[in-house]
Amino acid sequence: MKSSLVHLFGVGVWVALIPAYAAADDPDRVRLRTSHVDIRVAFQPADETHKLAVVVRDDDAGRTYQSNEVALVAVEASRLTLPPGTVFGEEGDPFWVLPQSQNPAVLYLGLSGESLPGGVFTTDLELRLLEVRGPGRFYLWQAGAFGGFDLRMNSADGITAEDQVPVPVGGHVHYNWGFTTNGLYEVVFQAFGQRVGVATNDYSLPTALRFEVEPLPPEAERPFVRWQQEQWPGVTDQAVIGPAADPDGDGVVNAVEYALGMDPQTPGRDGLPLAVVAGDPPRATLQLSTPVAATDVTFLCGRTHALPASVWDAMGDPMVAPGLPGDTERVLVFDGGPVTAAQPVYLRLEVRLD
Repeated sequence: MKSSLVHLFGVGVWVALIPAYAAADDPDRVRLRTSHVDIRVAFQPADETHKLAVVVRDDDAGRTYQSNEVALVAVEASRLTLPPGTVFGEEGDPFWVLPQSQNPAVLYLGLSGESLPGGVFTTDLELRLLEVRGPGRFYLWQAGAFGGFDLRMNSADGITAEDQVPVPVGGHVHYNWGFTTNGLYEVVFQAFGQRVGVATNDYSLPTALRFEVEPLPPEAERPFVRWQQEQWPGVTDQAVIGPAADPDGDGVVNAVEYALGMDPQTPGRDGLPLAVVAGDPPRATLQLSTPVAATDVTFLCGRTHALPASVWDAMGDPMVAPGLPGDTERVLVFDGGPVTAAQPVYLRLEVRLD
């Protein structure tokens, strides 16, 4: 993730653009397809800030990976057709499942606290779902004793504090991991736990785990790839056309230029989001325009009342300003809330290129 301060608007409104992207072709990652694998919560007592970490453990190979080193693959054999009466979609819809019971043809994915020391934590730890980035919905559940669904995480109805599961100290457990369509996902988790004699929780960094639900769409079909080909015909150098590149040297990387409909070959900052403080009482809004064709972009806005901020409160979906048929751009407006001299509002925009 690359971050750049863009500009300051009004009193107490600060905007940063943080592009995040995941290329479908990422040969450096280890792809786990049929192994017995656990998402493991590890204790790291020497770390002053984050005593916990979320890592990936390949139990068959006896190897542990950091989240950016590995991809968890739902192979095509994990695809099934939904029967009637499920909560995951309509009868007959495709659905990809990494099951809680082992099937040698697909990934067997568990959740582990086996490396956590006994007597250190007051109770089992907790793994919370923070965000799902991808083309479809994500579910985590266990099969009930009489055929029901003990649903623990569900991105379809919004992500709240209820989207969490316990992590057993010294043990592990298996769930069903479900995805409603194929493609590339980043599922963001954070672990929490309280040590004996400590008044506050320990926690991990928010950790994005990459899931590749096959078949992945051909790279050439992605809107961002089409945009690259239109801007630089015949050029393949990622230092020029890559999402993190800035060939015109204006401090705005290609992923953001694309998402906001800017010109990546001419230096300039026209088209960056506009933060406005207006109304009585005054409210902060963040306004931006994005090309209609940029269907692989997600915008997320965060809010805080003081800087520096380690945590930004997630804001809701933007309002889409009405447009005319045939318009090539959409105008999105995020409501940042009231602004006072005693309580300024700082807004942060994230650009997600899926």
